[in-house]
Amino acid sequence: MSDEFTPYPKNPLIQSFFANIGRTDSIGSGVRNLYMYTPIYVDGGKPELFEDDVFRISIPLNKSAAAEAEDNKTLTERQQKIYDMICENKHLSVEQVMSDISLSRATVFREYAINNQPQVVPT
Repeated sequence: MSDEFTPYPKNPLIQSFFANIGRTDSIGSGVRNLYMYTPIYVDGGKPELFEDDVFRISIPLNKSAAAEAEDNKTLTERQQKIYDMICENKHLSVEQVMSDISLSRATVFREYAINNQPQVVPT
């Protein structure tokens, strides 16, 4: 495991509650697993962890894995329309999408979540 990263709960009270009812593993077990299994799946690559206001992780992929992931990523017509709207207007509101495409708020969020998957960058 990386020496620069020290896992700690963002909200100790909530973490303690879920640990007591058996719904979480120990703090840092996921990070240990990342460092243990990532090299197996990405030809020796190591994950990069970024701890800011939002925790992010970057896992390197080899070119064949990146190509496979890209091939599997296709958008429906509605998803493509929402994507195009976002590209045209970076400050697009959910209400604008709802009115322009006649969708419910929940559907807009669901479609956006599908489109907002992490980007695959080959190494």
